[in-house]
Amino acid sequence: RSWKRIEKKDRRNLKMWAEGAREEILKPHIAPYTDALERGWRAERDYLRLVCNEFHARISWRLRDEEEPEEPLPEYDPLAIPEVEELDVEETAAKRERVDTLNARIGRWLKYRARRLRKPMNQRDPRKDPWAGLLAKLSGITPPHKARQGFQQYMRESYDSDIEPVVQARWQATCTGDDGTTLRTKGMDANFRASVARDLFKELPVEEQDALRLRARQEALSAREEYELKARAPPSKSPEDKQRCIDNLGPFMTNVLRGVHDHTGLSAFVVFGGPIPAQGGELRTVTVSYGRSLGAGGCFFPQWVKPRFDRDVLDFMREWLKTAYTPKDCEEAALTPPQSEDLLEGARYRMSDTDDLGWGKSANSDDESDSSSSSGEEFESGADSDAEADVRGSKKSSQAKKPKEKTKTKGKGKGKEKEVE
Repeated sequence: RSWKRIEKKDRRNLKMWAEGAREEILKPHIAPYTDALERGWRAERDYLRLVCNEFHARISWRLRDEEEPEEPLPEYDPLAIPEVEELDVEETAAKRERVDTLNARIGRWLKYRARRLRKPMNQRDPRKDPWAGLLAKLSGITPPHKARQGFQQYMRESYDSDIEPVVQARWQATCTGDDGTTLRTKGMDANFRASVARDLFKELPVEEQDALRLRARQEALSAREEYELKARAPPSKSPEDKQRCIDNLGPFMTNVLRGVHDHTGLSAFVVFGGPIPAQGGELRTVTVSYGRSLGAGGCFFPQWVKPRFDRDVLDFMREWLKTAYTPKDCEEAALTPPQSEDLLEGARYRMSDTDDLGWGKSANSDDESDSSSSSGEEFESGADSDAEADVRGSKKSSQAKKPKEKTKTKGKGKGKEKEVE
C-alpha cells in the first residue's frame, strides 16, 4: 500500500503549514533561536522579531497558506527600509490580523523545534545517567550530601552557643587527672565533639529534637532539588561559567582518557581550542594527553618532538581557530581583566606527584615557526603521572615577546616545589 502526501489545499488542518519555501526561510533560524531561548525571554523576543521581519519581507501577507510563493524568493536586507503599502482601513485591519497570526505561528514553529533540540540535555537525570554526572563535574556542580542526623543539625545551628562550652569543659576534665597529671597528649578530635553533641541532643525536649530532624531533611531536599535543577539546565553561556569548565577540563578529560586506556590499552591525545575567558578572549589551545613513550623518562606525545608538535599541530590549529571565531565572539567571551597583570609574581605553588592536574604558568616558546609569541598557562602533572594537559595560545605578531620566566625546582618526586622568579 502506497501513501501520497495530501496537497496543502486539501488538508483539514494547518499541520506542516511551513512546508516548502516558508520552511527554507525558517529552518536556518532554529539553532540561533535555541541559543536566544537559553539567554532569556528578552533575547528570544528580539530574535523572533528579526525572523518575522525577514519572513514578511520575503513572503507577502496576502499569500494564502495553501499557496506557494514564486521562486526564487527575493533577497532580504535587514537594513533596507520596507515599502509602505497604501491600504484602506479594512485592508489595514486585515493585514494586522494576518501578520499577528503568522507571527504567533512562526513563534510556535520555532519553539517546538528548539525544545526538541534541547530535550536530550534537559532530561538528563544525574542520579541515573552517568554522563550527566560527568558533565556536572565539568561544570563544577557537586552533588549534595545526605541529610544530617539530628545531633549534626544541632551542631550546625547551635555549636558556638550551646555545645562548644560543654565540649571545652569536658575536654579539660579528661585531659587532667585528679593529681594534676596530663592524661592526653593528642588534641581534640571530631569524634569527641560529636559524642558530646549526641549527649546534649538527647537532653533536648522531644519536640525540639523532631524539629531539628525535620529541618535537616528539608535542607537536604532543597539542596538535592537545586543540584538536579543545575545539572539538568542547558549549558551556561556566561564567561565565568565557561572558564570554570575550562579549569576543570584537565581532570575531567584525564579521567575519561584513563578509562579508555585501561579498557583498550590505547594512548590518547585531545586538543581543544577557542577563546579563553580568563585570557581576555584570546584564541588558545588546550591539549590533554594520556600515555607515555617507552624508555627512561618517557614523555607525552606533545613532549616527544616539541618543536614539530608546536609547528604542525598547535600552530595549524590556531590558524583554523581564526576561521571558526569572529573578533566579536572573542570579545564576548572575555572576562573582566584582573587588577594585577602578573598574578603569579613572587608566588610559590606546590605540585604533587599524583594524577591530579593543576594550573602552572609556562614561559614563552622559542620554537614558534612564525613571528607570533606563544604564552599562556599549562597543566602540569606530577613526576609519576601518566596524564598531561597543556593550555597554549598566541597573540598578535605586533606584540613584543615577553621575557622567559625562570623556574627553580627544589626537591624531586613527591611534593616538589616550584618558585617563579
